[in-house]
Amino acid sequence: MNLETLQDGITDSLNAGHSVVLLVGPPGCGKSRFLRELHQVGILDVGKELARELMAIPRKEWGEKSLQVMKSLLETFTHPVIALDNIEILLSPELNLDLWPALEKWSGTKQLVVAWTGRVDDQEIQWGDPGVPGHVIMNLENCPAKILSLTG
Repeated sequence: MNLETLQDGITDSLNAGHSVVLLVGPPGCGKSRFLRELHQVGILDVGKELARELMAIPRKEWGEKSLQVMKSLLETFTHPVIALDNIEILLSPELNLDLWPALEKWSGTKQLVVAWTGRVDDQEIQWGDPGVPGHVIMNLENCPAKILSLTG
């Protein structure tokens, strides 16, 4: 998929009323590069910025505070569309986030394009590869996002 096709797919999805778009592909397929080349989109390195903010909060409070910290990070952008990159921290058991409602909440004021390292199979989406630490399988039943796959 080239940049123009990707940009069109994201724009079409956002204009069709989707406030969250998952950009799904395997590691190294160019998701982060694509995000950096999108026009008029702010980029939030979630792994770096959320981790930095959480370090000042006692670990036992991370789960309850992470929703608000993410909301605050998103509010620092003037862009109407924010790309979330390196989101693996959001899937961390320590945060205990229910990701679909969290994305829906965060997309209340900003449209989100989320880089997702994994693949989609029927009604499930996987993060990472089976057998690798951090591998997660989630049901898509309540997923608030339009899914664009870089693998076709």
